[in-house]
Amino acid sequence: MIKKFYPSSLYNFLRFIQSNPVNKRILDCGAGGPNPKLAFFYENGFETYGIDISENEIKDADDYCKNHDIKLNIIKGDMRNIPFDSNFFGYVFSYLSMIHLSKNATAQAINEIYRVLMKGGLCCLNFLSKDDKWFDENEETKPGEIISKHGSKEEIHSYYDDDEPDGFFHNFDILYKEKRHILKGNYFNTGRTCILDYIIKK
Repeated sequence: MIKKFYPSSLYNFLRFIQSNPVNKRILDCGAGGPNPKLAFFYENGFETYGIDISENEIKDADDYCKNHDIKLNIIKGDMRNIPFDSNFFGYVFSYLSMIHLSKNATAQAINEIYRVLMKGGLCCLNFLSKDDKWFDENEETKPGEIISKHGSKEEIHSYYDDDEPDGFFHNFDILYKEKRHILKGNYFNTGRTCILDYIIKK
């Protein structure tokens, strides 16, 4: 087992999964990067799959897999058009990746998650709260959407009122939601100070 700690959202999701067994197949939307969160579920015996839109992020995740002798099955893909069959996964999660989508694109991604989840499957998502310290740093281009610059690169970030994401989940049952407001420091080294966590069921 890889000795490291993961965000508390994932431990909480695993707790719900253990009381809602469907299958052991899980998808991470936005799975790339040098410390892939998907490894947590690999360590807990899941059949893991991941997609990421960035080839550089996929390469970083591949390097992690080689260094730790694991296989996470991360491929290039867009969560707005998930490259897997319908009803394929028992579980889906996206850890602070959907925050980079516009609100319209977020709705598309959640519809795709609904499609690939099997009946009774669970999904864990998180969103940026408007109480996050960075929300007021830039001017909104649309309500709750800002464009921020990182060097020469521009990124969209979407921010939400407390119950606003509920509107995405008409086809789901909301099992759990929590507003995580960090008073000192930030959330698991992300630089974020306030997020909205959801666990939903198809």
